[in-house]
Amino acid sequence: MQMKLFKQQPIPKTSQEAFDILSCSYDLDDIQSIFFNFKQLVSIRKSVLTSHALPNSTVPDNQAFIIDLEARINRLQTAVAEGKPYPTLYGDVCKVKEGLGVILGYYQSQIKKDQPIASSFVRDAQSRSSQITALASEVAGDEHPFLNKIDSRMLTKYTINYCATDIMQDDVATIAEIVQKPYLADHSDDPKFSYIS
Repeated sequence: MQMKLFKQQPIPKTSQEAFDILSCSYDLDDIQSIFFNFKQLVSIRKSVLTSHALPNSTVPDNQAFIIDLEARINRLQTAVAEGKPYPTLYGDVCKVKEGLGVILGYYQSQIKKDQPIASSFVRDAQSRSSQITALASEVAGDEHPFLNKIDSRMLTKYTINYCATDIMQDDVATIAEIVQKPYLADHSDDPKFSYIS
């Protein structure tokens, strides 16, 4: 039986440049923060996400969109943390920027409509029968001195949804900055430069 040894793919210039820029900036931290907030503010079932990159513009599966975007962000973070760019890194950067564009559109529509998804979540959370109301009552009565991970997640989601407009407005500004960046070096001084050669 013969084993085939594959040559390691060279890193394209675009991926190397994007890697260098991400390694020297806080953009990945900002992207991770935006994505975390988005996961708290989106409803898998009720939210309508749209993308200019899709033929009919509506994202067909919110859960699949979130899983794919998270995987790409994690790959970029791992590459930067380990100092190891990979051949398709620039493609992931472009797809993450596209995903941020979807988040931007969602936030803008939610702000324009006075936060129907976040308002619904907060209203449900404030009802007498909600887990958050029960937890708050237990904490106030010293029956629940320490919060576990589930409690913390629940309170974090509530807080983010309660402050949805402020968080979305802050994230919209950051997203706008990130999606406008090319994540490529400026070669305007080098007329002979080519990404192909």
